[in-house]
Amino acid sequence: MNRAIVAIVSLLFVAAIPAQAAPSPREQQLLDLVNHEREKAGLSRLEWNDRLAQAALLHSRLLAENRDLSHQFPGEPPLPERVGATALRFNSVAENVAAAPSVDVTHKGLMASPGHRENILHPGYNAIGISIVERDHELYVTQDFAHTLVAYSEKQFQDEVVRGLNQSRRAQGLHALDVVIDSRLRKAACAQETNTDKMIQGLPGATSLLVFSVSDPTKLPEDMQKAAMDKALQKMNLGVCLQTGGKTGFSKFWVVAAFFP
Repeated sequence: MNRAIVAIVSLLFVAAIPAQAAPSPREQQLLDLVNHEREKAGLSRLEWNDRLAQAALLHSRLLAENRDLSHQFPGEPPLPERVGATALRFNSVAENVAAAPSVDVTHKGLMASPGHRENILHPGYNAIGISIVERDHELYVTQDFAHTLVAYSEKQFQDEVVRGLNQSRRAQGLHALDVVIDSRLRKAACAQETNTDKMIQGLPGATSLLVFSVSDPTKLPEDMQKAAMDKALQKMNLGVCLQTGGKTGFSKFWVVAAFFP
């Protein structure tokens, strides 16, 4: 058997967390190798992320303990939950695991494997955390990749939504909408309520109501943008609720918006 890479498994997704700050020399070496590959491919460098490194460390310890490669050992949460438990804001995540005698051999093996190479060179990721745990002269390696998000508070997010919509309206010669931050709509957003017919009945005068989830306030769905451009509208009631971690680990904001003439 070629001992270069005993086994490598790739997992790609469209507890207590140990402290891990700066990368160790080996982890820094692997980070530099990853970013060198990305630069050669014309991609942006991945930023080291302490929270991803924390999740990777927990997993590398299990790799070494079990002397085996897996993305989920018995009793261990799946990758999105492991990363979500660190409180990182993200909307996509992937993982490479490997076992090899050295960092160079690890990297060469990962780059030779199409699935792992795809993770390393994925243009959608902007952050990485790496953990290397040694046992019996073997390095057990976890690379966690993610697309991290700006850590908006609910107020910051709703302010950006309002600012963006009214900026678009003014650019079209329309007056800005009067905006009411509605606690009832926030409650519906937190409950991920989707019965728009029922909700609009409790909002006399509302002509339309939208419910959606999004992670970037500058990338609103088309229906929201169209509604904002309606010249007959005068007012919008808005409720925003942050959903993070939980069963999926992914972060997003649920939004309920009601429009009035």
